[in-house]
Amino acid sequence: DSRLVCSSSQSSPVCPSAMRLLLACFASASACTIFAAGRGATKDGSVIVSHSDDGEPDADARVMYVPPADHAANATRNIYYTAENFPRYVGDERGPDYKPTEATGPAFKPIGSIPQVAHTFGYQDSTYGVINEHNVAVAESTCSAVFMTCAATLTSGCEKGRKVGAALMSIDTLSELAMERTKTAREAVELMGSFAEKYGFYGPGGFEGGGESLMVADPTEVWVFNILADPTGTSAIWAAKRVPDDHVTVGANMFTIREVNTTDTANCLASKNIYDVAEKQGWWKKGEPLDFTRTYSDGEYAHKYYSGRRMWRGFQMAAPSVKLSDTYDDLRYNRTWPWSVKPDKPVTHHDFMRWHRDYYAGTEYDMTKGVAAGPFGSPDRYSAYSEKVKGSFERSIALYRTNMVYVQHLREASKDLPKELAGVAWMGPGPAHYAPFIPLPSGVNRSIDVLKIAMPKHFSSKSLNWAVRKVMDLAQIRFDKMHQLVEKAQLSLEAEGDALMEFAAYEYKGDKKALSVSVNEFAEKALQKWQDLADEMVFAYSDNSDIVHGGSLGYSDEWLKAAGFQNGPPPPPEEKQCPPLCPGDVLV
Repeated sequence: DSRLVCSSSQSSPVCPSAMRLLLACFASASACTIFAAGRGATKDGSVIVSHSDDGEPDADARVMYVPPADHAANATRNIYYTAENFPRYVGDERGPDYKPTEATGPAFKPIGSIPQVAHTFGYQDSTYGVINEHNVAVAESTCSAVFMTCAATLTSGCEKGRKVGAALMSIDTLSELAMERTKTAREAVELMGSFAEKYGFYGPGGFEGGGESLMVADPTEVWVFNILADPTGTSAIWAAKRVPDDHVTVGANMFTIREVNTTDTANCLASKNIYDVAEKQGWWKKGEPLDFTRTYSDGEYAHKYYSGRRMWRGFQMAAPSVKLSDTYDDLRYNRTWPWSVKPDKPVTHHDFMRWHRDYYAGTEYDMTKGVAAGPFGSPDRYSAYSEKVKGSFERSIALYRTNMVYVQHLREASKDLPKELAGVAWMGPGPAHYAPFIPLPSGVNRSIDVLKIAMPKHFSSKSLNWAVRKVMDLAQIRFDKMHQLVEKAQLSLEAEGDALMEFAAYEYKGDKKALSVSVNEFAEKALQKWQDLADEMVFAYSDNSDIVHGGSLGYSDEWLKAAGFQNGPPPPPEEKQCPPLCPGDVLV
């Protein structure tokens, strides 16, 4: 058996990587936040995971349906390089929506292939697989790692000494294979781990690093899966830990699994080389616990607290009674918090939505405060790209460059809840604090029109992603006022989404086409509502005035002082000369 097992304490020293110094020279990166809750931690006994795809402007934010398929004996499954930009894939192998168009260009050429299975399952696909017909779901976060390599056939981005890549598997491909071939979270972990070991794993590389973390879930359990390339560039090192049923955990661009041991087969899995590599590098000795994060992570990227403060905030929101420190020395070496926490009260999918919309409001790091928030308290901090001024802004969970957020709400099927509606991926097409979450049940067997249109270099009035981005840009004009309208619209639409799912479960008679039409119509309604919302925002606060209630809104005293308003031009001089005050004049 190629798998070992692990748990989550810490130990063992690790040598620093020179790569970390190089990464610090860059200003921004794709950087995602993920959450997970076991079924004993949720209000309805569901498993919930979530993911924010915090990419760059050229990312592919489309959500596309990949239909189930039967395959001939001895067929092969092509593997493609995943650059994580638009388009992520073009070809005939994943259904009609991925076929070549003028916008996407020609079909991709494979970098290799593996044996195909007789039947593959249908699933909703984004940059990573989202949810399949058996309610297996994944959420992703890129991590730094001490080893990295390049993809098969590539000659750039390779580790020292390598001229051409050998690894076939990216996290994108592994998640899609899990969607295609597995019915449970454990099966998905085992499949991804074995394929990465056999065919080699490559990460995004560059600033983001060479590692990845997934939350892998089904209606009964959820696992955290950490992975990186091995030092040969032809295999992988990985570990997976089961989240306790009554706990919540969080990940934010850094490995989180700690101690690895070989006894707890029910709760942990790991690659067969996990000890050997560490021992050969001089990072671990037999008889000692092996701390996966301490050994194989390369620490936080971008700046200190880039990962840790989001994790702290996630735990704080789930369990405010658990008093955790918001500071630390080095997150890689110091185990600052528990790996998971029991929430103060059972959580719901709406709590996950709220967590993804968080920008530290009410804490000392509240991003609506201070000069950086501008005159009207915007929490959004754009990349600085300054050669002369060095520094960093806080990084919150909510982020302006998020392309897609999804919350996968996974319940066990029953006579009152068909499997096709027991798993629902709530899709937020853009930054969570500006986007509505649209319910997308696993039984939907088509792409949703307003979600499959999201080309980064072509605005479309038929795209909900673009409608959300428009609302975000408008909100910068007067965030403190306009965002209240956004929040009201979000809560209203998401309540309607809940009602739609409840009604659909009651009415569902096995007709996936009718279900798909109903969900598509709801998404169209959401698009119209967000287009109307943009108009309402412009009207309600035009020219920094409250048009509805009357009166100019001005600026806050705090911001006026910080901006030096009091040091501006003085009042006009008092006119005490002649004229008007001349000798003999009498003032009336």
